[in-house]
Amino acid sequence: MIYLDFCRNRRIGVIGLGKTGLSAVDALVASGAVVEIYDDQKSFDNIYPHLKRIDTRTVEKLDALIVSPGVNFIWPNGHPLVNAARRNLIPVLNDLDLFQRHVRNKIRVCITGTNGKSTTTALVHHVFNDAGKITAIGGNFGQTVLSLDPNSDYFILEISSYQLESSNILGFDTAILLNIAPDHLTRHGGMEGYITSKQKIFANFHEKSTAIVGIDDDHCAEIFKFLKKINHPQVIPISGSRVPPLGVGWHGNDLIDNRRGSWERVCGKSLFLDGVHNLQNVAAAYAVSACNGLDGEIFQRGLFSFKGLEHRQEIVACIDGVQYINDSKATNVDSVEQALKRFDDIIWILGGRPKENGLESLCKYFDRIKFALLIGEAAKDWSQMLRSHGVKNEIVYTLSEAVPRSREIAKIHGASVVLLSPACASFDQFRNFEERGDQFKNLVLNNDFKSK
Repeated sequence: MIYLDFCRNRRIGVIGLGKTGLSAVDALVASGAVVEIYDDQKSFDNIYPHLKRIDTRTVEKLDALIVSPGVNFIWPNGHPLVNAARRNLIPVLNDLDLFQRHVRNKIRVCITGTNGKSTTTALVHHVFNDAGKITAIGGNFGQTVLSLDPNSDYFILEISSYQLESSNILGFDTAILLNIAPDHLTRHGGMEGYITSKQKIFANFHEKSTAIVGIDDDHCAEIFKFLKKINHPQVIPISGSRVPPLGVGWHGNDLIDNRRGSWERVCGKSLFLDGVHNLQNVAAAYAVSACNGLDGEIFQRGLFSFKGLEHRQEIVACIDGVQYINDSKATNVDSVEQALKRFDDIIWILGGRPKENGLESLCKYFDRIKFALLIGEAAKDWSQMLRSHGVKNEIVYTLSEAVPRSREIAKIHGASVVLLSPACASFDQFRNFEERGDQFKNLVLNNDFKSK
């Protein structure tokens, strides 16, 4: 746990008692702060009976208010307690701000992007660990930042747009922006707000900061140009489809380091990180490693011993010649596109709680789909849309129906892949995408299912 000595005897409120908020409360209490709490939906009298509850009349007495990622703080539609704090000139911070103040003398590698940030974060951590570095991993992936081991030399952090949006104390040693595609638009007030939040990862850079920017999408390509324009000390472009000038990218099956203006081959492709999006993730991980003193041979060893992450195009099993792929993390169409690009002759399981965008951008891949099975809240609307584009489909509503049905349909249509890639949030039927993916895997691997 991170010890926050600068918070001792300070009166600090925490709003939003999910995983992040609870870790903030625990760290602040352990550090001697006078903590007050609030959550819209939960009562924590049984866990924190000694802590006061915040209300709009007592906010003005706080020294700071810590907001969890799920708490909307955008004026004027922010949470009433957040708005009250601002009216009373109370600093509104998040757990990342507290963390940043504590670990300024440590190396902080921070990674964001619409897709691929968890894979890249895990890969960087794996490579650094394999190289013998004392490394902690957390943030939006795994442990919260205030739960990490303070004795680590390197902190490898996945940072979400929500965390960036509400953070005030930034200035990372290495900041990575992988890509930007439409996501969380309601929260950020549209695409411009979402882009601005992601770009914030490069705020408050110092003379030794390194910015690593994916240039395979137009939004990030513009941010790369902007960083060059404002004379950021070091900006490295990365790509999964080409070798950028003075950057890192791919030529055929070879990862190329072109940071010095001459091509140097680093290694070839990894079996577990295929597809243009993953090749960009690998390029980002190599750029981080190289900037922190790890040579190509060390990186290659780490890359080829990395087995990928659960729920991200994860090969679950091959049954009767059909591969079952768990891509439950694909909660938006841009992420689903990466899976549809990779496979042919697909039985596609999709649906859940829909986000802002529909499926129209995926139409060019519909000829790869033999049949679609629809689950969740999006099922009826998306079934009609798919039929209008000639994609045969069936509404089954639940995964427990979809998985055994997928085996029957795979035999009928000669499919080679059953792909769970939902293009939706999971919250209509599951606590999170992990629970959805775990259920899919359990259904696939169940002996009764395989014996039918």
